[in-house]
Amino acid sequence: MKRTMRYWAVLGLMILWGAGGLSAQDQETEYPQAPDNEAILKAILDIDSPLYYPVLMTRYRAGDTTLTLNDYRHLYYGYAWQPEYKPFETPSADFKLLEEFDHGLDSLTTEDCERIIKFANEVMKTEPFHPSTVNFLAFAYGALGDTLNERINYHRLNMLLETIRSSGTGIRENSPWHILYYSDATDVLASMNLLYGKNTVVSRTTEYFPLHQRNGKIRGYYFNFERIYWYRPDKLPEKKPTGWGINGIPLKKRR
Repeated sequence: MKRTMRYWAVLGLMILWGAGGLSAQDQETEYPQAPDNEAILKAILDIDSPLYYPVLMTRYRAGDTTLTLNDYRHLYYGYAWQPEYKPFETPSADFKLLEEFDHGLDSLTTEDCERIIKFANEVMKTEPFHPSTVNFLAFAYGALGDTLNERINYHRLNMLLETIRSSGTGIRENSPWHILYYSDATDVLASMNLLYGKNTVVSRTTEYFPLHQRNGKIRGYYFNFERIYWYRPDKLPEKKPTGWGINGIPLKKRR
């Protein structure tokens, strides 16, 4: 699903790449670096490893802001092996979450923000790493004056975006940004305030998003979708437009 640029223009003011700086562990590793699937799987299955997946996920859901970029890389890319990872299914709460924005950001009430938090947390149960969902949580908590949860989710947001950007340069086909969901690509570009055109398939695992205007010398960005294709069903349901929109801008399904 494409999130509107307006969301990111409002909510992205507090996004600081690498907020808080990298840990010593992360500074010892050179990024960007494509995820090593074999090494990640081995680490997250090792019950004696600090990267054991249930431990990392417990810390993430508890709002632990000491998780490093290396931790986040194992969380995000390790999710591809979790039974909850179903990239071609959309939680029903996701549609309810979007309905809360039908009348625009300016008219949201306290009750609206409480429902946004409720539905976003429902989405997070099975899709815990969507930048846009975390972005909505940060916004809603901030609007309610809950600065602790606002900061926790802005930290999550920064780290998730940094995780994806650490997986490649994004500017070459052989160094794409690796993502778990189609919407993660558009979320990353929207967070950078970049308008993009129709994406094109350039290989079995990679798609290219051309920009309407260059970002410096960069004409577009490459994204690796291979993890989505690991679980591609034999027959996908027909996609239909939702008909929702904000200020004339349509909101579409995630997939």
